[in-house]
Amino acid sequence: MYDNEDIQNTEITDEPADDTQNTEEEISQPQEQTEQAVSDDTEAESEEQAQVEEEEYEDISDEQDRLFELTQKLDEQLEKTQELSLKLDRLSSQVSNANKAIAVHEEIEKNLNNELQRYKNDFYDKLASPFLMQFIGLYIDLSDEMAEIREELENDPEKEHLKVQLDSLGYYADSVKGALINNGVEIKTPEAGSRYDYKEQRISKTIATEDESLRDCIAQARSSAFIYNGKVLRPAKVVVYKV
Repeated sequence: MYDNEDIQNTEITDEPADDTQNTEEEISQPQEQTEQAVSDDTEAESEEQAQVEEEEYEDISDEQDRLFELTQKLDEQLEKTQELSLKLDRLSSQVSNANKAIAVHEEIEKNLNNELQRYKNDFYDKLASPFLMQFIGLYIDLSDEMAEIREELENDPEKEHLKVQLDSLGYYADSVKGALINNGVEIKTPEAGSRYDYKEQRISKTIATEDESLRDCIAQARSSAFIYNGKVLRPAKVVVYKV
């Protein structure tokens, strides 16, 4: 009897122990599953993070390669630009030297032309001046003769032959004057009331006056000035007022 009760008690005692064990197993199994799930998630996140970092590294590496290639291209372009700049500098220097040489050549040519022109002018002046002086003298003689005839006609207008003679002399005087002008001679006749110019005029007579404003003014021009290439071949004869 005792033994049966002990056995029974033992059996009764063992039943709660089994339940506790089952409960612990039931409790520990979800925890293990949770821990496994967390571990799996962590591992997945780690793998994903590692993949992202690997992709970022690859992107950075690709970007660095592109930057390196671009830097090389820029260096090559810079080197070509420097070479081109040197060539342009040399070309600019050559052009500058050529321009200087051209300027020197033009200056020499200009000086030679001026010297040649002066020589030609001097030669023509020396050659032409004697002939021009003869024509100038002839023109002045004709002009003086015409002035005398006009004065005589004023005293005796009835002398018709003097009018014919005056017309003939006038024709010859105009012909000589035209020849002088065509050969580069400038004929300048001073105007009454203008100031006396000692470079182109000579005083043949003076007239006394009390008018201060007429001092050294021309009262009358008796002949014209004849100028050739800026040189006065024969000055004008003038009558000047003196105070």
